[in-house]
Amino acid sequence: MKYATTFTFLSLLCLLLPFSAHGANDATMSDEQFFTLHSGTNLRSFGGPEVRKLLFRKRGGGAAFGVKQQRLYCKLKKNKQIQWTLSDLESGKIISRSDNATDVFFGASTSKIFVAAALLDKQDGELSKKQLILMTNMIVRSSNPAWKELQRQAGTNGTDDSGRQAVHAFIKKMGYENLRAFQGWMIRQDGTRLHGNELNSLAVAQFLFDTYHNRYPGAEILWKIMHATRTGRKKINKYTPKNIYIAGKTGTYHGPNESKSTIRYNAIKARNHATVFNINGKYYSLTILSNTGRDEDVAVLGGGLMREFLGVDRPVKCRAGDKQDVVGTKN
Repeated sequence: MKYATTFTFLSLLCLLLPFSAHGANDATMSDEQFFTLHSGTNLRSFGGPEVRKLLFRKRGGGAAFGVKQQRLYCKLKKNKQIQWTLSDLESGKIISRSDNATDVFFGASTSKIFVAAALLDKQDGELSKKQLILMTNMIVRSSNPAWKELQRQAGTNGTDDSGRQAVHAFIKKMGYENLRAFQGWMIRQDGTRLHGNELNSLAVAQFLFDTYHNRYPGAEILWKIMHATRTGRKKINKYTPKNIYIAGKTGTYHGPNESKSTIRYNAIKARNHATVFNINGKYYSLTILSNTGRDEDVAVLGGGLMREFLGVDRPVKCRAGDKQDVVGTKN
């Protein structure tokens, strides 16, 4: 079974005239309505019981953001082991970014969203039921076996390396710079190896903008599945108010640095979170990549940025060195 051709047509049309299939009323929808595509396909029904039990939108944790958190937030903004990009998804304007927002950090499981997008792009926005089950498990539960299998399916011959090449080709086609989102090491034609799982928050912001605006086939599917991600409770979700739906993908990894030529840390202590959320009818993205090894650092930085720049809760004042820019202007 395949998704209706209407959805594929909408996805292709957006490459010529970018638009958003998401609106201010998303927050007022029931989950059953939200997980129904514009083509009329209901992801929960199409995926069966295994998908239905996973596709529930997540809200913020609503933890109190007090003086202790405010002080840590201001310190974290100066910490070079952490980077962020906060942007307006409608306009592409960057509201705040760290000076090191283009530096390469280890992506960990945050890279899984790019594998999902590469497969959707390859298949013109269509998925089989089995692929939807795998993708839901990869994003919602952060399943590593599903990650490797879907990357193989994104390739031309079902091998690990063809999958890596396909994900890398998708990244190049979309124009994301200083980013290698495939899992593992890719063998190039000359026999040399290229290390994957390398992200920067500015490029991730561009990807989230493109996903919001349906700039590749199947973007709507990934957008909706991200809203059910379960793994953000201790990260940005923690200090997000309970009335805000928050979506995205986390990443966590501790281990040796296998690519010191591109990632400058001796050891990897990745704590990452790429998110999208709706505040007062307007969508934003916030990506934090951290090598501090602490979930709380990501949680506090995310909560502070929301309060300093988006008017969430009581404002935090420690603004310095924020850069203004715009993503999504390449077309």
